Amino acid sequence: MVALQPGARFAGYRIIRLLGEGGMGQVYLAEHLSLGRLEALKIISANPTDPTFHERFGNEARTAAALDHPGIVTLYTYGVEDGSPWFSMSYLEGSDLNASPALPPADVSTIVTKVAEALDYAHGRGVIHRDIKPANILVRRDQSGRISRVTVLDFGIARLIDSAKMTATNLFIGTLAYAAPELLTGVDAGPASDQYALACTAFQLLTGRQPVAGDTPATLITGHLSGGIPRLSAQNPSLAWLDPVFARALAKRPEDRYASCSDFAAALARAVATASPDVTRVAAPTPPQPPSTSPPRQGPSGPHPGPFTPSGRPPTAMQPVNGPYPGYGLTGPPPNYYQGTGPQPGMPPGPSSGRRYGLIVAAVIGVLVVLGAIIGTTVALTGGNDDDSTTTTAGESTESTSSSAAPVSGVLQSVAAGGDTTCAVKLGNVYCWGNNEYGAVGDGTTTNRTVPTRVPGISNATQVSVGGLGTTCAVAGGQAYCWGYGIGEGRSATSPTPITGLGTVTKISAGLTICAISDAKAYCWRNNIDGQVGTGNTASVSTPTLVAGISDVTDIDTEHTTTCAIAGGAPYCWGNNDKGQVGDGTTANRYTPTRVSGLTTATSIGTSLYSSCAVSGGDVYCWGSNSDGELGDGTKTNRLTPTKIAVSGATDVSAAAYSGCSAASSSAYCWGNRSAATDGTPARVDGVDNVTAVSISSATVCAISGDDLYCWGLNGDGQVGNGTTETIQTPVKVTLP
Repeated sequence: MVALQPGARFAGYRIIRLLGEGGMGQVYLAEHLSLGRLEALKIISANPTDPTFHERFGNEARTAAALDHPGIVTLYTYGVEDGSPWFSMSYLEGSDLNASPALPPADVSTIVTKVAEALDYAHGRGVIHRDIKPANILVRRDQSGRISRVTVLDFGIARLIDSAKMTATNLFIGTLAYAAPELLTGVDAGPASDQYALACTAFQLLTGRQPVAGDTPATLITGHLSGGIPRLSAQNPSLAWLDPVFARALAKRPEDRYASCSDFAAALARAVATASPDVTRVAAPTPPQPPSTSPPRQGPSGPHPGPFTPSGRPPTAMQPVNGPYPGYGLTGPPPNYYQGTGPQPGMPPGPSSGRRYGLIVAAVIGVLVVLGAIIGTTVALTGGNDDDSTTTTAGESTESTSSSAAPVSGVLQSVAAGGDTTCAVKLGNVYCWGNNEYGAVGDGTTTNRTVPTRVPGISNATQVSVGGLGTTCAVAGGQAYCWGYGIGEGRSATSPTPITGLGTVTKISAGLTICAISDAKAYCWRNNIDGQVGTGNTASVSTPTLVAGISDVTDIDTEHTTTCAIAGGAPYCWGNNDKGQVGDGTTANRYTPTRVSGLTTATSIGTSLYSSCAVSGGDVYCWGSNSDGELGDGTKTNRLTPTKIAVSGATDVSAAAYSGCSAASSSAYCWGNRSAATDGTPARVDGVDNVTAVSISSATVCAISGDDLYCWGLNGDGQVGNGTTETIQTPVKVTLP
């Protein structure tokens, strides 16, 4: 449709001026000739040929017009004129957020809260927006600059556009940037889809960049379906403290997101409220990264090659880190440390790197099929310019998998697979390999290593742990050392750094939080957004802090926002409990150690994004989220208390997003999406025997077999350690120097 000129007449309106235009059509300020009222007139650039369009158009318009909420623009009337559908709405002064620069977190929290209220109101009446994005949010400020009104535009328009069978490429690029993964696979939109789009919008308002980068429908669809969860910290390290909130709102699966948009808004508001005043400012957005030559990465809920669930973080340019980092105890630019700043979306998602996995041909074809179904156009697959803009995982979030419950005697004493980096202890020396962009390998560089590399400056080591945030910690001679991203006390480092404030350390676990056992007591520090530090509140701490209420601690594991420990021979958990991962029979967060129900004893314990497992009497018990069968009981029913699974003779257990593994009866057993069994129940891993310890992350599994180490799984950064970056489906022996 040709743009209308001022003074032109259209459907009973006199055009005053053009307010805006895009792939969907034009919006005019217009006068209703009968009422003499100024209204916003939206004319959609479409010529529908579907004979049922007018009826469906009318039904959808009447549904949208029935919404009566101060945060939703009023839809007055609608029609079709000269083949073009149109709507008239109340005309509101203010500016939409389409071209907004990065905003302070406090402002973004206010906007998200208001939009969430409007969305939940509509959801309660069975209406889904389907097209939440910055351009559909109008903000008005008072004379002091404070936000006085937030209004959501275009309720119901997206479905009407679907009815009109729009095929304009630029329209879909604008919408796909915020589209929930399930919508791209043909699933009907629901409240969780709007929440995902709202989180994408908030991400852009905080960073000035869309969470999924791409300038074609294909790259955007690939990013949403196969990429990891976007991390704010990858764009702006000073926003790392908000990563856990967005890790959930941007989860690939609708059921893993918050229960409502208002719950997401409340979590964001709590995080902003607990930050000190100086961190609510927004640091300057990082400069664009140079084009990447790495192949795309895959996320935790994307295609599952073999038994492995891909997950990843974005390839990033290296830029100096600038603080502050309230969630990690960082206050300034640490020496010899660099933070990736490339486009995201992914854990926790800054403190995350990525797995560079080429898309499987079938997955690419699937994406193109979906794309063709959505935009009704033919897409040509061309070579070159592989998009590498996807990021960290929701399933993984800040994946942290510690090693066995107690150091293993012998040549190999400990192994830890976490995120994209793997480490092991051999004869007191620590070796690491895999992703190193945050210094997690500990060799003083930020160069990835595809084979084990000795960590200098450490001897007499007994145990090592790797967190998916790019943090590694080890115990050597009773002293705790950490390196990589955000080790606490305002530091990051590419080489081992002693952690002060602890006595004789016997175990350490690195994740979003870091916890250690010192003199049989538990100490935790760093991020505490859900109380996982165990101090009784949600204030993050930068130095080791005593966890009160437990003693005689023999094992501890922290991952994402939950921590578990064995104290006095009994299991305890605390922190995030919305899926029941604390195991006390509730879904209420616990800010201090809480006894796991039903287990009187435990000898090994592990926790992950939404589930936990423990060994008790040689049997394995798991609890928490079970939507992917990750509890290993053959169902997909969440368990609020421990459920026994078919593993006996167990000595060690390790949990990861959507899966778990155990060393039992001299073998390795895995369940969930790492199981060879179709129902996700525990299955013995062939090719590795005499197993004494096992460690699993969302990317890789490793097992100690006698004096040998075996690893397998995703390997885009060389984390399997066999000198390649090819995915390894079965255990391969890793040669340690």
